[in-house]
Amino acid sequence: MTYRPPPPAAARDPMSSALDDDTTTPYGPPSSGPPPSFGPPPSFGPPPSSGLPPSSGLPPSAGPPAAPSFLGDAARRVRDYFLELDPTFLSAIAPLALVAVILFTRAPSTNYIFDEQEALLANPYVNAKGGIGFLDAIHRDFWGLPPDRSVGSYRPLPNFLWRTIWAVTKQPFFHHFYNVLFHAVNAALLTCVTFWLTRRRGLAYLTGLLFVGCAVLTEAVSGIVGIADVLGGMGAIAALAALALPAWAMPFGVFAAVLFGLFSKESALVCVPLVPFAALIAAPLTHPTRPARFVRALLALLAAGAAFVLYVELRRRWFPAPMPAELAAPLPEGAPLVKRALHEALVWFHQAPLPRDPLNNPLGAADMPHRIAGALRVYWRGLTQIVFPWTLSGDYSYPQEPVPDRLVFFGSVAGAAMMVLPPLGSLALWIAALRREHLERRERRSVRAAFLVDGGQATSRRWPLLLAGALLAIAAAALAAYDWHVLRPAGRAALLRALPLVLWPLPFLPAFLLGLGLLVEGARPLPCPATADRSAWVPLRRGYAGLCIAAIGLTWVVVSYFPHSNIPVVLPTVRAERFWYFPAIGSSLVLAVAFSWLHEALAGSTLTPRARWSWRAWVTPALFVLFFGFQCAQAYRHAMDYRNDLDFWAATKEAVPNSAKAHLNYSVMKGARGDLETRLAESKIAMDLAPTWPMAHVYTGDTLCRMHRPDEAFPHYQRGMELGPNELSLIALALQCLHDEQRLTAHDAELRRLAEEHPGTWLAYLATDTLDNGATHGGVDPKYRPRGYNEGPKE
Repeated sequence: MTYRPPPPAAARDPMSSALDDDTTTPYGPPSSGPPPSFGPPPSFGPPPSSGLPPSSGLPPSAGPPAAPSFLGDAARRVRDYFLELDPTFLSAIAPLALVAVILFTRAPSTNYIFDEQEALLANPYVNAKGGIGFLDAIHRDFWGLPPDRSVGSYRPLPNFLWRTIWAVTKQPFFHHFYNVLFHAVNAALLTCVTFWLTRRRGLAYLTGLLFVGCAVLTEAVSGIVGIADVLGGMGAIAALAALALPAWAMPFGVFAAVLFGLFSKESALVCVPLVPFAALIAAPLTHPTRPARFVRALLALLAAGAAFVLYVELRRRWFPAPMPAELAAPLPEGAPLVKRALHEALVWFHQAPLPRDPLNNPLGAADMPHRIAGALRVYWRGLTQIVFPWTLSGDYSYPQEPVPDRLVFFGSVAGAAMMVLPPLGSLALWIAALRREHLERRERRSVRAAFLVDGGQATSRRWPLLLAGALLAIAAAALAAYDWHVLRPAGRAALLRALPLVLWPLPFLPAFLLGLGLLVEGARPLPCPATADRSAWVPLRRGYAGLCIAAIGLTWVVVSYFPHSNIPVVLPTVRAERFWYFPAIGSSLVLAVAFSWLHEALAGSTLTPRARWSWRAWVTPALFVLFFGFQCAQAYRHAMDYRNDLDFWAATKEAVPNSAKAHLNYSVMKGARGDLETRLAESKIAMDLAPTWPMAHVYTGDTLCRMHRPDEAFPHYQRGMELGPNELSLIALALQCLHDEQRLTAHDAELRRLAEEHPGTWLAYLATDTLDNGATHGGVDPKYRPRGYNEGPKE
């Protein structure tokens, strides 16, 4: 049998795609020299000059070649950094952190903006109020509140971090800055994951750049509260990185990463289906000789599922939230089995009841068909922001995203299509990848005799692995069966009986996973050509890696966004850009592959090189520079909105002019700086946009009152108190200003009438108490007065 020799180095097309897979000689005979390594991927742009060969026949008088210019030398060094060396975490973090710092860093003079005040300044856990200990974060929600006052956000890890650093500094710039660095860490991890899957340096850095510069993530990265999303995303990316570990170690890495993500933000539950899916698709990339795709997917599913079960059980014990009313009611007799099972699962998983505010999420008041239509419209608009972030905003409250008046319109149809088509496209790409894998393995079997027979670990090491794996797996299964059928019925093994049924398998699971992993690593390897000294194996990646990466990314975008879509459950917020942190992981993979495929189509590849270089080699680089430059410009522009609270709300009301909250908060910022005329004008805009919003009416009245026009203010106060008779802070604000302006008693009759019309409310209590005891308390009883702006938690 004869073998085609490897092509000479000069024959390689430097314009080849980042997804080309002939990084080593595919079918040449084993070399006695150094083992082949993954060569540098071709770069965008024209082919570099190779210089004059020694045999060019130049006369001696020609002299030595001219030294490269400073710019040329710098460009070469940059190219070598990214394309000549395999990316590692340390090599990737440096440039990506530089990009993140440039794009997302707020001004050093920044203050706490929007919900950052509630998350830090008013957080009783972070401020250690009332004797709350450091470890009590496990008994508090994200805002430092106990279970009976929670809004359903259980995220102890960010609170631990905040409490630790709060003792060092309370400066808002510092608490925002480490979030920027964590985002760079995630981008570096994603770069490494992409390289491990594709062995393409250029594609790996391309993915990291697209993720770190994604403009729609500005809210999550520049905002302090976004640390939950960033840390949750870190857990998800770390779980993907764990898939490259040996099968016996991979489940434990996935378990730790998913558990970290869940305790950072509950959205990490999407890792339970997504990480096993990625293991199924990527197994031939991470382990070409022993893919065992279904077994590895099973291992990842068991590990991720165990992390989720443990998280829920710990949360139920550490943070026993009240049962939502819709789950507390029993199902009717004769309910279908599926409905009963779903109900029991929701009861087991239940979190604290989520608040429903029609202003923050008007979809909560809609019927299910209209809610889904509105949610699909929001999803479509978010998808377009990922690619074309024309406008970015920190708020989308009513009526910016109203309930649609019909079910079928462009936004709902486009959103539905983009919910369904990406998973279908992912399936089609995976089928195409399976076909290419089958063809390549069949071709490699035909030349297998020229290489090492096992193509992987030595055959002598297989049997100990198989024996140890079988013993562990069988022992774990036997012990579980013995406990279930013998010890548990007999009332023995009290420690195991004390565990809830859902946690019962956990003590046996580690040994079972370890044994199953050892069985995979001891299995007979599939054909994969190797070097003569076993130092390197040719990876299974020709025409395969790009399909797999795109398949993972397409499904990742849809599935990771779905819990935030307001379709399965109504959230407190109708739309937030930080919800796209998890989906941006998948979109970065898809966009990187798309740019690479486009470049291959235009400029050719090492497998199908163009006859000569042409202008088409510059099309994709130019498009990428425009795309990435626009993303960076929009990210930087939006990050600068976080300079201070006034700039933030000024930019927000311009980006979303139909948001009543944006106008009202901007009015408050202007009023705090003494511009009461602007505050009055913006408050009236908010009142016109949301005529049933109590705060808009009360704040409009408060503006007039502070302009010493209390009689003009009272009708607005009255309307606001009628709309919100239990809005304690608003009622106290109105009554206090009327007292300060010495016009409280002038409206005694109207206030007592309001109290009689709303018995048993805060309005009835505070109005009567302030009228009767205002002289003693100096207005409203101090313990009921609202917390001032930028103040800490009340004692």
